[in-house]
Amino acid sequence: MLSAPRPAAPATFPNSQVANFYFRPCRDHCDEIILEYCRCRCGTVRKRVAGTGFTNLMEHIRRERPSFAEEMLAATPGQTGSVVHYVSQTAQNTFGWLELLVKCNLPLSFCESKLARRSLKSVSVETIRRVMEAVARAVERSIAAELPKRFGLVFDGWSHDSEQFIAVFAWYEVDGAVHCPLLCMAPLVSDETDDLSAATHHTFLGTMLTHDYGKSVDQCIFLVGDNCSVNRRLADLIGVPLVGCTSHKLNRADSQQVSVCAEDLISDQAVMIKLRTLHHSAKLRFQTEHTHWGSSFATPSQNFELLPFIDSEDEELAELLPHAASKRRLHDLLGELKDVESVSKALQGSNVDLLDVRVWFDGLITEMPSYARYRAPRADIVHSPDFEAGCVLVLKGQAKRLTRAEKAALESFMVDPRAQDRATDEEEADASASFVKRIQENRRLDERQPSYELLASIPPTSNIVERFISIAQTTDWDARTVESAG
Repeated sequence: MLSAPRPAAPATFPNSQVANFYFRPCRDHCDEIILEYCRCRCGTVRKRVAGTGFTNLMEHIRRERPSFAEEMLAATPGQTGSVVHYVSQTAQNTFGWLELLVKCNLPLSFCESKLARRSLKSVSVETIRRVMEAVARAVERSIAAELPKRFGLVFDGWSHDSEQFIAVFAWYEVDGAVHCPLLCMAPLVSDETDDLSAATHHTFLGTMLTHDYGKSVDQCIFLVGDNCSVNRRLADLIGVPLVGCTSHKLNRADSQQVSVCAEDLISDQAVMIKLRTLHHSAKLRFQTEHTHWGSSFATPSQNFELLPFIDSEDEELAELLPHAASKRRLHDLLGELKDVESVSKALQGSNVDLLDVRVWFDGLITEMPSYARYRAPRADIVHSPDFEAGCVLVLKGQAKRLTRAEKAALESFMVDPRAQDRATDEEEADASASFVKRIQENRRLDERQPSYELLASIPPTSNIVERFISIAQTTDWDARTVESAG
């Protein structure tokens, strides 16, 4: 059985656009709009009640102007409110397929299935792959045109099926607004090498920036990532400061604090495991308000919530229930971890800067001095203490208090307006101005605090990358998508 080729579908406009193209609201003698009545271009007045659709208006248009679609296609987009006649049917079809495959996480082979071809216009896998590559190149060109001469990089790694991937985001400002586009999400190593050292990371970043965006890795002025030895060495190779992820520092300090009560937590966990059994969980069936315990102090918190409802006379549970001293230690630990959780949640915000983090960490150190090992301004885990301390002073408005080392660390971010101000003032200054006045003006310019760019927008965490990787783990990189894209 032969199938006839489908005719090209005519351009269609929604009823709201057609009605607004031909009808305008009626006005009274005071030039006030009458909402219930509309006047057509031909002069006919029709009634339309808000919320009842456009049926009454469309009946008139179809009867009086049967060729309304051709008239609207010939009109300008400003008149119709649509660009449908500027976009070909092929382009609309391809865009629809791309949107469907990406948003629904479908394999590329889906577009060639019989079910899809029965309901949608057909397209081949080769066409979709070619268009995807073209879209990626167009996005890269757009980012490259916007990427300034100086920018930062936020990155993190991820292992999937014994293969190491790296996700890299750029970080810069355009007209005072922060931009953080994704630069790449690609395997770190190739067939030529399986080295995961800092030198390999350096080569990867340099090749990616040069090939895709026409930039050099030397134009990067800061890095944001985990506080691991590879990232520290990478920052040294590039010659830029590394802003260690503060969430990572917080977790390291939490692990040290929790290890002090490790035995108490193990026994506490044993009670929770025992309560999962059908026999014991039935006794707690009325305590169902909290179904998620998503923080580092989940186990002790859950224990104290359920403790009043646990039968202490049950022989199986009595052997596992914590004794009084253990309860006291867990209660103290829970109080400490509540403060930490408050800071941890605050770090997930989008408007957090290095000054905020320093204030919060200093508050935690005041309450718990043992946390200074990972959260002090010059702790061993901090890669660039002079840079971070300098950022804090600048954000406080105390740039004049910077030490020589801190000034050197912030040199790449400095924007000195004095030379420009001097040139402008010299052009506008009166030639007959007195010598004392010129000296006083130079003194005023010298006393101005130096200005720095990007410091207020540097992210203290790499959460943007971690969220992206979390999405990739659950959506983009399942077996079907990887197999179909191979």
